[in-house]
Amino acid sequence: MRSDNHKLGYPSKSLGMSSGGESSYDAFDEMYEDVESDNVRTVDAVIHSLPKDQQEAIYARYLNTKKPMYYEIKLELAIDNLLTIVGRRVGA
Repeated sequence: MRSDNHKLGYPSKSLGMSSGGESSYDAFDEMYEDVESDNVRTVDAVIHSLPKDQQEAIYARYLNTKKPMYYEIKLELAIDNLLTIVGRRVGA
């Protein structure tokens, strides 16, 4: 006589594994903060690598320092250069 076999081919018992790593409720937040601080350091380094007049335009825009002569043009160039360079360095 035949008996019905409804098994799908999976073992009746399996091995459970644990990573052994630490996991807490804020582990993702800590990882995100680490990545963001790296990105901030990268952007800061890129700003310091720009020509002096473009640095001054960025500082005037975001830190309310004195605006350099031809501020709008220098700011536009600075933002364009900043986006180009940071786009290559930051994997956002």
